[in-house]
Amino acid sequence: MKQQKHGILVCLPKTPTPTRPEDYRPLTLLNADFKLMERIIANRLRPWLVDLFQPSQHCSLQGNAVLEAIAAVREAVVYAETTNNALCFLSLDFKAAFDNISHSYLFKTLKAYGFSEGFQQRFKSMYEGSTSSVQINGHISSPVPIRCSLRQGCPLSMQIFALCLNPLPCILDERLTGIQRGRRRKKTTVVAYADDITIFVTSPVDIQLIREAMRCYQAASGARLNIEKSKAMPVGSWDTSIDKWYIYNTAIKILGVRTHNTVSQSAKNSWSAVTGRIRA
Repeated sequence: MKQQKHGILVCLPKTPTPTRPEDYRPLTLLNADFKLMERIIANRLRPWLVDLFQPSQHCSLQGNAVLEAIAAVREAVVYAETTNNALCFLSLDFKAAFDNISHSYLFKTLKAYGFSEGFQQRFKSMYEGSTSSVQINGHISSPVPIRCSLRQGCPLSMQIFALCLNPLPCILDERLTGIQRGRRRKKTTVVAYADDITIFVTSPVDIQLIREAMRCYQAASGARLNIEKSKAMPVGSWDTSIDKWYIYNTAIKILGVRTHNTVSQSAKNSWSAVTGRIRA
């Protein structure tokens, strides 16, 4: 089992000319038997996630795809623009999101969700005592003990990360007003896909509540918010002079789609490149 828990960490460049460690994405190559076992656990766990996750989480849920998350964001832009209500999109970015998750926090989270002792022990046996060697330029380092992080390359990593993240949208849904969208007037405060989180802020009072929730989550999980990459976008009648907590932008990228603070501009920029290529 010890050999199976050993991984080879390969660093893939994020940019054409990487110069810093942050310019690389660590990907762990794992034992095939170990990955098969994790895939089986992931398949057995998936049907139960619907009962555990907040509706705002669109990752690893059956029938809740990323396109629905994008649609929720666009509906919010339409809502704020047509009603001229105050709304601010806050797009959060975590530093090395998967790498900083504490294993002790993971085990406590599984216990809090009510998983059986046998299931919890199986998870502990997979993570406790795990090691990785770094491969650089064909050379492999000595094994390094892994005491935190969810390995990118593990079939379970997305589901486990979403489980570890779930307390944050739970707190935000409970404390924030959010917006009422759709025919059923469904309350929406957060749209999340794994570590891509967008919060709908409707009042300056929400700002302090978000800060307190983030401090609590970071202290418990080991996650670290990247203030420089987190962005805010005002929509409707949001007053940008109230509290400049983040740099305001007229457009931000959410779930890989560049979203603007007006419907017409979002539609134009989303489709102009596509229609241009079709005409060409």
